[in-house]
Amino acid sequence: MYEIVICDDTESDLIQLKMAIENSSHYDMSSMNIHTFNSGMSFLEDMKENTDLLLIDMQMQLMSGFETVVELRKKNQTAVVCFCSAVVTPQTEHFEVSPYRYILKNEGKDKIAKTIDDLLIEMKRRKQQKTLEVVSDGRATLIPVNDILYIEKAKHGCHIIMSSASPIKSEDCKITSREKLSVLEEELKDEGFAVPHSSYLVNIKRITSISNDEIFMEGDQRISVSRSCREGFHHEFSRFFGKKYRRG
Repeated sequence: MYEIVICDDTESDLIQLKMAIENSSHYDMSSMNIHTFNSGMSFLEDMKENTDLLLIDMQMQLMSGFETVVELRKKNQTAVVCFCSAVVTPQTEHFEVSPYRYILKNEGKDKIAKTIDDLLIEMKRRKQQKTLEVVSDGRATLIPVNDILYIEKAKHGCHIIMSSASPIKSEDCKITSREKLSVLEEELKDEGFAVPHSSYLVNIKRITSISNDEIFMEGDQRISVSRSCREGFHHEFSRFFGKKYRRG
């Protein structure tokens, strides 16, 4: 089931947003639940960890929409977030919590309906996407597998290097995990990951170019292909794309 939340301290706005969702061609009553809350605090107490889509008013008493989403992101980093407001426009700080869209309440119905459609489509995309549970510093985080560039062996586990465009925010796009590289290799073996070197596991979909002994990832990051892994890695690369490729 998809869990959709509308959080607004104005009853009429709650009703209008709920109707807009129910009127979308992408809404499915049999697979989607809609929950409404009139404060950020009540929402956080009830279901912050289970939310797939959150539409939240930016100006609410006691706790603002931004403050609420800051708390949400401590437990849930994959929920699609949409800020709603009659007057407030996006500020630089708002992007710290990775909102996907903004709705101005005085916009036309057609524009709001289009935004709702986009939100539901993105919610489904993220929900269907394979995720990897990573435990770091005693906290579990669900990471979208497609957002991983590569995983590097570390002294006590490994480092997961994320795409800069990922909604999962971390210092230097790096997440430290206590899991061994071999464990993650087994979990990701059917998700388009391959081993070019005994210290690396790379996301083939994120490779931008490749030679016989080196691969280039997004952001011009280079990873060597070791002699011992070369044949197996190139085989996996070729098998993933289903065709021969030319080595530089």
